[in-house]
Amino acid sequence: MLREKHGGNPVPLFKSKKKNFTRIFFATDIHGSEACFRKFVKGATFYKADVLVLGGDMTGKMIVPIVSFANGVSKVTFLGQDLELKTQEEILSMEMKIKNSGFYVYHVSSDEYQSMMADEKKIHETFLNVMKETLSKWTKLAEERLKDTNTMCYVTGGNDDYQEVMDSFVETEHVKNLDNRIARIDESHSIIGLGWGNMTPWKCPRDISEEELGKKIDRLLTGMDDPKNTIFDFHIPPIDSTIDTAPRLDESVYPPKPIIQAGQPVMFGAGSAAVRKSIEECQPLLGLHGHIHESRGIINLGNTLCANPGSEYSEGILRGIIVNVGDKTVVSHQFTSG
Repeated sequence: MLREKHGGNPVPLFKSKKKNFTRIFFATDIHGSEACFRKFVKGATFYKADVLVLGGDMTGKMIVPIVSFANGVSKVTFLGQDLELKTQEEILSMEMKIKNSGFYVYHVSSDEYQSMMADEKKIHETFLNVMKETLSKWTKLAEERLKDTNTMCYVTGGNDDYQEVMDSFVETEHVKNLDNRIARIDESHSIIGLGWGNMTPWKCPRDISEEELGKKIDRLLTGMDDPKNTIFDFHIPPIDSTIDTAPRLDESVYPPKPIIQAGQPVMFGAGSAAVRKSIEECQPLLGLHGHIHESRGIINLGNTLCANPGSEYSEGILRGIIVNVGDKTVVSHQFTSG
């Protein structure tokens, strides 16, 4: 992972010899990418982060079966290509490509594959089980990497993560579930996690109405003590904030496709009105958001700094942001990519 450069030189994160802030490394929308998750955990040492925050949409979107046949050959369809895998080395290489792209590997015999393809319920159950197993493996990996450090890792689901999967999360000493919860990250600062989102054309597992989303936010905020030292880790960005700009989709077809006018996609603010209202009224110190992969950016809503680091998970690229927070102040911030 590399720090982004401005004017040809790396921007220093801080200059003082005495550390009087807490450093947060935030990333989001990795959608099952093994490469991105490993880079995220490595951010604890690489960026000297006190706190890691993974902001939602952790899980992948589909299973890629590797089908074994009686003749010893395995077959897989990946990224539109039908491939034969004849050696263990070829299988392992393909597994890594699939995992790093954000998909799940599922080994199955040809007979089992035919049976599974005829049973949609079984496909869904298998998908959920693979997501749960991967989340468990990732949690154990993060704990192993962080166990000898003082860094804490907080994980939030997103609107594209099934509630059943998030409910299976088993916390460890250094890896905590922040989904719809509040946690204190140091003596001064608290962080609130919210993974649910407003409705999308994709009808994701945790899409809900703005009214429902507002009620969830209100319930969480009853536990907030000091807004000026509170961080909102809300997966959905505030509406019409520039960090929520996305192509408007035609929902009359499936899958939905971008609406084109004068040769250009029609863009709009896809964020949440309830999220924006909560930020404008509470004025927390910091808002950490994701959801809209192409809207990487920073904006101030009143006194609140809101950030969306964006996502390029399918390329194995982890986009993130380092934020140093002091008492009632954001000391500095810097996007990362690598």
